Amino acid sequence: MTATPFDPSLPRIDRGWEERKQRLMALTAEERVVAMRAGRLSYRELCYWSATRPDEVPRITTGDSAGGEFEWLAALTPEIAEARDRPRKPVRQSRR
Repeated sequence: MTATPFDPSLPRIDRGWEERKQRLMALTAEERVVAMRAGRLSYRELCYWSATRPDEVPRITTGDSAGGEFEWLAALTPEIAEARDRPRKPVRQSRR
């Protein structure tokens, strides 16, 4: 029996990625949003979700585009990241 030589031009099947895509798409739209905001989705999963179901992905307006930017992507921009990381004033709680 002769071994088949490796052909790098053939596409490789990433079975792990196929399973992750199926698990991601088995979630409801709301579950995907919760997972995104909790940081449980990888960059690759976020890209796949944004490409396959762009209307589900929350958007925020950054002023640069009419339709807004994907929330997960805008969070990587310096303006949004800096605003998110600014310390907030503590809320005074009344003592009773």
